[in-house]
Amino acid sequence: MIISLYIIIYTAVLLVLALVAPLFSPFFRKVKEENVASAEAGTAECCPPVSIVLTDHDSSFHLSKVLPALLGQQYAGEFQVIVVIDRNDSESEDVLKLHGEDSRLYYIMLPETSRYLSRKKLGITLGIRAAKYDWVLVTDVHSIPSSESWLANMSRHCSGDANMVLGLSLYGDDVQAYHRYEQLRTMLYHLRMAQRGRAFSTNQPVVMLRKEEFFAENGFRGNLEFARAEFEFLVNKFSKEGSCTLAIEPEARMIAIKPSTKRWRMSRLYALDASRNMCRSLTFRLLNSMDLGVMNVYNILTVVAICMALYRLPTLGGIVLLASAVLLWIISNVERYIIYRPVLRYYGCVSPIMAIMQDWTITFRNIIMRVRYVFSDKNDFITHKL
Repeated sequence: MIISLYIIIYTAVLLVLALVAPLFSPFFRKVKEENVASAEAGTAECCPPVSIVLTDHDSSFHLSKVLPALLGQQYAGEFQVIVVIDRNDSESEDVLKLHGEDSRLYYIMLPETSRYLSRKKLGITLGIRAAKYDWVLVTDVHSIPSSESWLANMSRHCSGDANMVLGLSLYGDDVQAYHRYEQLRTMLYHLRMAQRGRAFSTNQPVVMLRKEEFFAENGFRGNLEFARAEFEFLVNKFSKEGSCTLAIEPEARMIAIKPSTKRWRMSRLYALDASRNMCRSLTFRLLNSMDLGVMNVYNILTVVAICMALYRLPTLGGIVLLASAVLLWIISNVERYIIYRPVLRYYGCVSPIMAIMQDWTITFRNIIMRVRYVFSDKNDFITHKL
């Protein structure tokens, strides 16, 4: 009788968690497309002058792909492209010279050395300083516009009281599934926080902000010691309450070039190091921990239930417990599939089945990444080498 009651209680707990756990997911918290000006994209009414700042570091091949796509934008307003390259990067300079007759192109040579400031942040700062227009779109050579109307659709959101626009640069099918899943999952947290209040950060290298505000608040001052995470710090410092708009519609997206394993891993380590020193990080960490915590508790209890049931087989209690655990696991994953499907179809990153499979591994992968961070050389993340 006691054993039977124990099985009933355990099954009831599994039932509650099976139904509730999928709701503790960023895929359940929908991020809606924002209403913008009634004028259509590409018309002068919604095309303010824009300066695009593009930073490059020994990536002439990628620059040769991205630059024509930027200069080929169909845009009713005025825009310019400012490319910042290293002074000794002759290959990137050759790419720029191929487009030298385009009056909208301007490029800057970085000095060979820079003290107490990362070269990436220095490049962005010099690029914004050289911008002719107040609205500046900061990106890098690893993201390509998805269409000729990309800039027009981005700039539609520069209306009203907006002081920042966050864009998307999503991985394509050539990138391994976990990288696509992890990028989207983290992105949804950032977009949700931005839409619900004040943006915390971003994992997308597409940020529009105002030049005047950038220099009024002393640019990257306050995070100069960090070697990278420049887009994260731009959002964390310059976003304002209720003034950050999201350009998430398909026409406003960029396509991220496939990263090497090392570049992907280092970007995550830089972001992890930076997030520990950002304002408003507590909400992000608590929400992420809560979501993963509920999912992990359910997964662990399911595994324990199956193990106990197999141990008790072929008794009736064991059969009931095993059947209940398997049935509830199926129900929970069907619920996840229903929740995930519209979100993943909209962003087109991974299939719902693949995302469900990655749910089981993300905690383990996060632990590995944190262990890498703990044992990494912290001098790699700062510019002030001692």
